[in-house]
Amino acid sequence: MTSMLLRPIDGLGYPERTYKFFSGKPLFPFGYGMSYTSFNYTLKTAPKSLGISLGKYVQCRQLSYIGSVTPPACPAALVSDLSCDETFEIEIVVQNVGKVDGNHVVMVYAVPPTGLLGTPLKQLVGFQRVFVPAGGSEVVKFERNGCQSFTVAEERHTKWWLPEKTQCSLAFFLHKEIDV
Repeated sequence: MTSMLLRPIDGLGYPERTYKFFSGKPLFPFGYGMSYTSFNYTLKTAPKSLGISLGKYVQCRQLSYIGSVTPPACPAALVSDLSCDETFEIEIVVQNVGKVDGNHVVMVYAVPPTGLLGTPLKQLVGFQRVFVPAGGSEVVKFERNGCQSFTVAEERHTKWWLPEKTQCSLAFFLHKEIDV
């Protein structure tokens, strides 16, 4: 095996590789068994939308979908056409529900809209390690740029798109849809 392509290619027999493209159930999820305690997440704050507006001369772009997905009215915009200075903040309460103090890594993933052709299933956009004493809780804050966190590449990787209805996934436990 000399090819290091990460995207699955059925015609060549290349499997799904990495967390971005593997659609099966992992034997052990990332970080499994790395702690002697357990943690719960609660979403404290997250925006309903990013507030990135299409300027007067920005056009809606069509994307390719698979299956019976009905595309939104404005599926995407070309990132180079947008003013991408806006940031958004997500706050997560991490509670240690075990009997032992512990460190925990909180991971935030961007999940593209369902049925979008050629996009990863999810993409890591941020992570932070937090120490939480037994029975205690800590607030973890993430500040991210929407264009940098939620863009997807077209098939030849020459253009970057910001799709509508992208979601945030917080380490597989919480899901928050953020309008773009």
